[in-house]
Amino acid sequence: MKLTDYLRPAGLALLLLSGSLCRAGIIYDFSLNTSPLIGHAAGPFSLGFQFNDGSGAGDANNTAVLSNFQFGVGGSFAGVPTLVGGATGSLASGVTFTDSSFLNAFMQPFNPGSLLQFRLQTSTNLDAGVTPDEFSFSILDNTLSELPTLGFFDVFVVLDIDSANPVPQAFGSDPSRPPQGGGSGITMAAPDVTLATPEPGSFILLGIGLIFQMSRRFRFRS
Repeated sequence: MKLTDYLRPAGLALLLLSGSLCRAGIIYDFSLNTSPLIGHAAGPFSLGFQFNDGSGAGDANNTAVLSNFQFGVGGSFAGVPTLVGGATGSLASGVTFTDSSFLNAFMQPFNPGSLLQFRLQTSTNLDAGVTPDEFSFSILDNTLSELPTLGFFDVFVVLDIDSANPVPQAFGSDPSRPPQGGGSGITMAAPDVTLATPEPGSFILLGIGLIFQMSRRFRFRS
């Protein structure tokens, strides 16, 4: 098939999807006091994000973008990212996920500062079935184990895409359980979560990401 044969259906799909994505998307800003991690024995630490496909089929029907990473006084990103499935990018450039696999994960070392901040922008297309697509955020210690939190699977944030306006759940750390990487229990409050106002055309970019993934899958199967 010619390139134009892929572009024509992709262009049509973009026109159809762009309008719905402008309506069906959401943006949240997160901030977390990471000063208790400075100099802790369980370091060095890494940020861990997952954006997993609820259907298990890797249908690539949702895209999530992480951006505006800030690390506060004394903080910075470090090392190189580890990417799994439909994850691309870095803490420097921003991270993009498409749920093109069941497991889509990103991990990169960072130096904790006074305050970690980042933005999550995601489409909100519902999966068929009872299990929704899911975003989660954790912090990993020097053994790559999650820091203990009061949330299930030791996450600081989880967002199930179960409606057009999904609500994230945020959890603090669990100081009663020491990290696997050593040192004493860590006391950190749950991240602050703020609903942000979308920038013009921002969800169109999510639509373009979905179209790109769809066209790649179609091309590889042809």
